Amino acid sequence: MSQAQASGNQVAGKPVNGRKQRSLKNLWINPRYQGRYIFWISLSGLLLVACNSAIFYYFTSENYALLVDLSPMTDEAKMQLYKELKQIITLLITGNLVFLALVSIVGLFFSHRAAGPLYHFKRVFRDIKNGNLAARIRLRPTDDFREVAAEFNEMIEVLDEKLGRPRNPPEP
Repeated sequence: MSQAQASGNQVAGKPVNGRKQRSLKNLWINPRYQGRYIFWISLSGLLLVACNSAIFYYFTSENYALLVDLSPMTDEAKMQLYKELKQIITLLITGNLVFLALVSIVGLFFSHRAAGPLYHFKRVFRDIKNGNLAARIRLRPTDDFREVAAEFNEMIEVLDEKLGRPRNPPEP
């Protein structure tokens, strides 16, 4: 087994096979765009959770208090029931916070599907502006904006033909 294979196909922290390793840094491509995206998704989730929790708490605590106070049981049993109600509310709050965290994480992954292609578009635009007229947009099959990339690449090909530039072979 070679040293590169023993170190997980990496030499000096770089992948040997040319593939980029997935990391949080690779997901957080455009912090401004993705931050806004996640903020609005999380805020929507927070509002839904707050409304749901408030309705649950209002009706449950009111009805619970009425039933416990009117039932013939000892004060110790009533205190136990109120303690259990507080545990249920604590579990509800914890579950809602976990839900919001998951919504934020899912928002990060979905925002990456748009932010990644936008980053690539800007990079190709910069390359063309700097004179690399052979630059083309290549996106992954799961990325958003694939139709826009295809239209852009087709537009560059038509411009090449109209300006009489030789057709460049596609980049690998």
